[in-house]
Amino acid sequence: MARTKRAQILMEPAEYRQLEVLAAREGVSVAELVREAVRERYLDAPPRKIEAAARITAMALPVVAWEDIDQEIEDAHDAGVR
Repeated sequence: MARTKRAQILMEPAEYRQLEVLAAREGVSVAELVREAVRERYLDAPPRKIEAAARITAMALPVVAWEDIDQEIEDAHDAGVR
């Protein structure tokens, strides 16, 4: 089993209550909510965002003129209205 470290933080009661509500809504503990936020904000965020951006830019997506898309949207809307 991996060794873990303990971190203790002090929070305003109102902030902690908000975290309790969010944690209950997501079905996790407040501790897990805080760990997840720390991972996303300080540990995992930059590499994951860079990787996601690289995947998006590597996609071979069609490039269509706005006028064509606009007309296609209008045609689809007109067909649905009838």
